[in-house]
Amino acid sequence: MLSIPVLLMVIIITFTLGYFGPGDPLQFQFGEQIPSDPVALEQIRHAHGLDRPFHEQLGSYIAGLLTGNMGKSLVVQQGRPVSALMQRALGVSMQLGAAALVLLVVVGIPLGVFAAYHKNTWIDYTIVSASSLLPTTPPFVLAPILLIIFVLNLGWLKASFGWDGTVFSQKAILPLFILIIGPLLTIVRQTRAGVIETLTQDYVRTGRAKGLSEFQLLVRHVLKPSLTAVLTSLGFVAATLLTGALFVESIFGIPGFGSLIYNALRSYDYPVILGTTIVGVLILMVVNLIVDLSYAFLDPRVRAQ
Repeated sequence: MLSIPVLLMVIIITFTLGYFGPGDPLQFQFGEQIPSDPVALEQIRHAHGLDRPFHEQLGSYIAGLLTGNMGKSLVVQQGRPVSALMQRALGVSMQLGAAALVLLVVVGIPLGVFAAYHKNTWIDYTIVSASSLLPTTPPFVLAPILLIIFVLNLGWLKASFGWDGTVFSQKAILPLFILIIGPLLTIVRQTRAGVIETLTQDYVRTGRAKGLSEFQLLVRHVLKPSLTAVLTSLGFVAATLLTGALFVESIFGIPGFGSLIYNALRSYDYPVILGTTIVGVLILMVVNLIVDLSYAFLDPRVRAQ
């Protein structure tokens, strides 16, 4: 029930910041060629509806949202509906984000489990150290380094800029790698901590006493309760990945949701900024709902409550 008030507050705050904040979409659109004649400039503002009072613009925008109208882009792709821009961009980001999330689960959770079963050994130290060092380099530094190494020097990748329409492409390899190394440390460490704690429980010792193998213990009794904290982190990571990684998409020229947000912010395209913010919040709410519902599947104690 709180979702609607929260969403309304996000709309009002974002709209207010765009209306009273610095920057002018017309200035960005026309650059130095913006008309110096105040009458001509006022006509342009009137054509875009930018000359109306704050409360009128806000009311019209909210009324339009109720009918599915998010307005039209002022600068990014002038005159094109914001919903159409986001539909195309979200399709790209969701492909990339879903692939990154699958890789994160397939790589991060097994590494955390392996480190937990080899606690305080060189294997544990190596996994935790490697996963700690990788995220320390920011994407805008790591991306050029990887491009120089794998594209220019080694020649393993022919190109890694742009988008071929699918994640099953050479151009998606480096962006996917950069997307997963950031949250990898969190997933590995939380999985490791959860498994170590679960292994000390009485029911695990009872299972060993009954002759269950370590693999049977892991699958039946250890893994599910250990992933509760991991699931929370994955929820936030999933929302970020599915709505596009701003820096990664901009660096690699991927026309996804992150690039759309970046272009809207730099050009003060208020309708696109508002639309992407609303959709981003909605995705975060849906992901959090899915995470909450998943707790009952992982932990029987939640179902009991």
